Amino acid sequence: MVRPLVAVGVAAVAVGFVAAVDRGVAAALDPSTTVVTLIGALGAVQGLRYANARRNRTREAAAPGDPERRAPASVPGADLDERIERATGPALGGHRARREVRDRVRELAVAAVARDRNAPTDAAEDLVETGEWTDDATAAAFLAPRSSYPVRVRVRAMVSGRSRYESGLRAAVDALDRLEDGEPEDCESEAER
Repeated sequence: MVRPLVAVGVAAVAVGFVAAVDRGVAAALDPSTTVVTLIGALGAVQGLRYANARRNRTREAAAPGDPERRAPASVPGADLDERIERATGPALGGHRARREVRDRVRELAVAAVARDRNAPTDAAEDLVETGEWTDDATAAAFLAPRSSYPVRVRVRAMVSGRSRYESGLRAAVDALDRLEDGEPEDCESEAER
């Protein structure tokens, strides 16, 4: 039964194409109301047949699969945090870590002073080396090899057990932050308080 329906369908499509190309064929095929009604009824029956076939099928939910795993993004400054942790903690290699952190902070201080004072890098390096880049004596002592920490910081470090290095690092970072923000220099940093 399927083959005759296929043949009728193919013939109807072929006649439709010919009628679309040649208007004379379309004029010769004058469909009456009965033919149009039969074509509509055939379409309705075919639609019902497809709907009934879909209704009897078993439905399966699509499995979306596992979500993609995101690669962890590196956090800016995480490597510096690790270095500071090694430098201020009792870990092995602390001396090298202290030197690396101090050198990195010195580089940042030279760049910040050069920007802030509109000075060449050599002049900014001289200011950092002599401790004249900030009014904070603790920050200056941290980066200037010829400067010494204020007595109050040395005593506080001895009493509290906290290292002068840590106090100097905090003071230098605070001084750099004030310098970058354009705030006036304070003579006393948070590390000294």
